[in-house]
Amino acid sequence: MNPKRRNVTLLAATFLAASAVTGIAPSAQAAPQACAYKATHLPVPEGIKAGAVTATAGAGVYAGEVEFPEEDSLQHAVLWSGGKVTDLGPAAGADFDLMVSDVNTKGTVVGQGAKITGATEGFPTWSWFPVVSRNGKLEKLPVLPNTHDVHTSAITENGDIYGHGYGADPNYTEVYKWPADQPGTVVKLPGLPRGSQVEGVDSDGTVAITVVDNRKGTWLPYLWKDGVAKQLPIPAGSAHAQVTGISNGYVIGKALTSDFDPSAVLWNKDGKATALPKGQSASAINSQGLILGTDTRLVASLWQLTTGVGAAPSDGALHALADDGTLAGAKARTGSTFPRFPAVWRCG
Repeated sequence: MNPKRRNVTLLAATFLAASAVTGIAPSAQAAPQACAYKATHLPVPEGIKAGAVTATAGAGVYAGEVEFPEEDSLQHAVLWSGGKVTDLGPAAGADFDLMVSDVNTKGTVVGQGAKITGATEGFPTWSWFPVVSRNGKLEKLPVLPNTHDVHTSAITENGDIYGHGYGADPNYTEVYKWPADQPGTVVKLPGLPRGSQVEGVDSDGTVAITVVDNRKGTWLPYLWKDGVAKQLPIPAGSAHAQVTGISNGYVIGKALTSDFDPSAVLWNKDGKATALPKGQSASAINSQGLILGTDTRLVASLWQLTTGVGAAPSDGALHALADDGTLAGAKARTGSTFPRFPAVWRCG
């Protein structure tokens, strides 16, 4: 499962020192060694003009999106598994756009497409709908009555799918599950505050949640398991916090000031919050505690839990992190800067 949440809004960058953000000094650890990463392009469907890996399940399983040159061509989802590439096609019923959210080791891909629903002042309005790969193509997932803008966020190893969207209250999101043992069904998760959005699911079924209350102007971090939601502590000196991923009991996210200036933070297995040194954002964590994010200069960076490892590869755009430390995203071909094509970076 991909532990990151792909569509997190990147907030404005103002760094708060670790002591000011959390009131806690980073825990002592042996300094990890920086890795010499080497990029490799993945095979792609013939004729594409650009593409990127956006999710990984490790074990050589990746998923992402590719674009074709035709202006009216919809983006296609792509699966890489066992050294083979599979073009899953566009989201069935989509008018435009496609986002791949996650993939599991069985190669099941989840995401969302966009359907035009009308127009306002000459500009189209649209709603997102969830999709899953089956038998080599994307198909729609069911949604509850009177819901809209439904996104997927994560798929577990057993095939449970989690996501969120808008229901009866148009101002607050709610969380949905598509259970693997009940194909063709969808349920609303109980016991969650209104405004909940799924950011990731751990291997034990713990769901990482950010609760957004736009009316109150608050963002709060939560964990949910077996019908019970528990709020994570807001880091000292911060007004809000956002979760961005979870793996092996560790949760990553952003501590946010009252003006929503972000800094990267890690909650350990006891819920204790610690700043990532010189970190502005944390976007992915693997089961070994390796974290991908950006530093205060907006440079892609790596941490081993709360110890800085240094800059991540800078020759492309990084979107995903596997348990073996492999990074995935997009990189231009030799001799070019753009467009970028699906690529992985392995530790040399």
